[in-house]
Amino acid sequence: MKLFFDTSALVKFFHEEEGSDEVTALINSPENEVWISELARLEFISALFRRFRNNEIDDARLNEAISGFDEELASFNIETLGHAAIQEAESLLKKYGKTCGLRTLDALHLGAFSLISEKDWIFVSSDKNLCDIVQVFGFTAINPVKI
Repeated sequence: MKLFFDTSALVKFFHEEEGSDEVTALINSPENEVWISELARLEFISALFRRFRNNEIDDARLNEAISGFDEELASFNIETLGHAAIQEAESLLKKYGKTCGLRTLDALHLGAFSLISEKDWIFVSSDKNLCDIVQVFGFTAINPVKI
């Protein structure tokens, strides 16, 4: 299967929390092809720095997490956020922002996904609202917290 992960689901591969077992199984399955947006890297690093500022992790664990993430990225397919993805995100915001509550960063993930995916792709997110929008958009969504 071709799976596109947003950051809310991807982080569960690197940090033990609800849904981590499901995400790990999806990512480690040899028949799955994992895709992410380059936005996921920025969001992941931002989340780590927030945890550091909140004294949830120390400097050593921060550096270890960033290093481990950088190593693991080599095994993922990364979709860039070029002009087309930004235009698609804007179009999706105009279509789903008012009625479905689509937010900016989610629109960027979904925009990148919509440009590369085919009908058999699956979007993986821990955000229920985003999963609902993906399904309205005509794709299958997996919420690892709800499996």
